[in-house]
Amino acid sequence: MAVQTRSQLEAKAATISSETTAGANTAARVGGLFDDLADSVTLNGERGLMSLFVNSPVVFATVSGSTILLDATMAEGEKLGTIFESFSYTITYTGTSTSTLRIAVLLSFAGINSREYTFYLAKNSSIIAQSACEVTTKGVHAHSAFCEAFVKADTNDEFNVYVLASVTDNIDIESLTFSAFTI
Repeated sequence: MAVQTRSQLEAKAATISSETTAGANTAARVGGLFDDLADSVTLNGERGLMSLFVNSPVVFATVSGSTILLDATMAEGEKLGTIFESFSYTITYTGTSTSTLRIAVLLSFAGINSREYTFYLAKNSSIIAQSACEVTTKGVHAHSAFCEAFVKADTNDEFNVYVLASVTDNIDIESLTFSAFTI
């Protein structure tokens, strides 16, 4: 059958439930509705959540104009379901069907005053443009950034966090939480 919207499914169900003529609701019609329902919903087994976090500050050397993978070893935080796996700084979607995910990172960092940093999320090492979060440092105190993206994920898609700096220097990541979950 086919993936359908909620209103399409409700219309089919209303038609089937209102038909009272003997033989009107054939096994094929009722079975077809159930096939459409199964094709259209995300089952509980395909729902999940994974979060990673940096449990101690880490320093990254940035290169002016280059996007750098934040490849610090991260601890596994909350995990719900079996459709995500983590490897140090990567969250991998292992579900068996295409799913829509919300990917997000929240971090605090210190850097040299008056520097520009852009943080990104990436899918399979490709930057997700809509996730860009630009921060210009003002002072040497901690700064924060929050990036998120809603993406379609296929089996074994990998997600990471990157930073682009305006100059070559060090950036000190004080805290970082990276998460992905199905919606």
